[in-house]
Amino acid sequence: MLTAIVLLLCSCALGAEGKPRVAIFPLGGDGAEQLRERAAFSLRTKLDRTGKFDVVDGPRMQEITAEDAAPLSFANKPDDIRERAKVAEAEIALWGEISGGELRMKLLDLRSPDARTSEIIRPAKLATDLRFAVEEVLQEIVGVAAFEHPVEQVVWEDDLSKTLWQGNANLVANGDFSKAGAWTGLYRSEMYSVAVAEANPAPDKVAIVKGMGEGNAMVLNLARECAESNGLAALSDAFAIVPGTRYRLQFRYKSDGPVLHIFVKGYTQYPSPTGKMIGREIYRRQLPVLPATGGQWVTITDDFNPQHIALPVQNLRVDLYAYLQPGLVMFDDVVVKAVGGQTRTGKDKAIKAAATRPASAR
Repeated sequence: MLTAIVLLLCSCALGAEGKPRVAIFPLGGDGAEQLRERAAFSLRTKLDRTGKFDVVDGPRMQEITAEDAAPLSFANKPDDIRERAKVAEAEIALWGEISGGELRMKLLDLRSPDARTSEIIRPAKLATDLRFAVEEVLQEIVGVAAFEHPVEQVVWEDDLSKTLWQGNANLVANGDFSKAGAWTGLYRSEMYSVAVAEANPAPDKVAIVKGMGEGNAMVLNLARECAESNGLAALSDAFAIVPGTRYRLQFRYKSDGPVLHIFVKGYTQYPSPTGKMIGREIYRRQLPVLPATGGQWVTITDDFNPQHIALPVQNLRVDLYAYLQPGLVMFDDVVVKAVGGQTRTGKDKAIKAAATRPASAR
């Protein structure tokens, strides 16, 4: 059937508005399916945003490969790709896999007289590795410039912010974990209000535990399956913010193994079909990955500028997420305060950021 389709199509042609057309095939390999799908989506999205290429959409690529017994992999040769590229009417093809913690890609550029082929292998053990791995792959395409990123300063420690930090109220309810509630435990489909306990929680559970250090602490207990799949999280209740304002997050944590991804999520309110107002996530600030601490308490401070290119960010929630390695994670003194005017507008990488955890764990 594939050959019949090819005969009806011309050889590689330019895409929309004379732009080179690019086919990015579903990725194979032993990496998690969701990570492979995310990598292919990221490749398409970042390339499309350059405005220089006509990128074949994901559903069309699924149609083209629907009869394949298995996804293409790094082992496939350029000759395996040519006919499929013709079906996609593409001049450039990218295919490969995620295996052994690496993104392994091949690039076939039919624009060059010798049909140039490149191989690119980059680390991709974590979802956060994908950003840089994907960009390095795309930069192998002739015509793709180096990706630029805004200079980020973690904390703008000016005199005004110091004064406001001292005087403003903490917007996070129960940030000192002195009582039950105001936080939701999340694991796969489980969602529950976090309660106070006398001892550490059972595996894959979250609890506020009494007498941890100077007072209570939020404790996440990750078993290996949990750590290596969806991970475990505690999500704060939403709190209102003021547009155009910079905020500062500070918290203490201690981990004997699990790695942390900390997010600040921003929402706007809009009416559902029934007229009820519901929240839609439109902003996400991700802190740098935080490692285990060897049993020591560590304090983290980060400034962020909640914003969206079109909609107002009205509410925030703090998402304390742990994964990768089993063990205990403890949190205390989670604080968010307004600390002055925004230091960046329209440049935060958090704007339009893609999800960085499995959908079932959000």
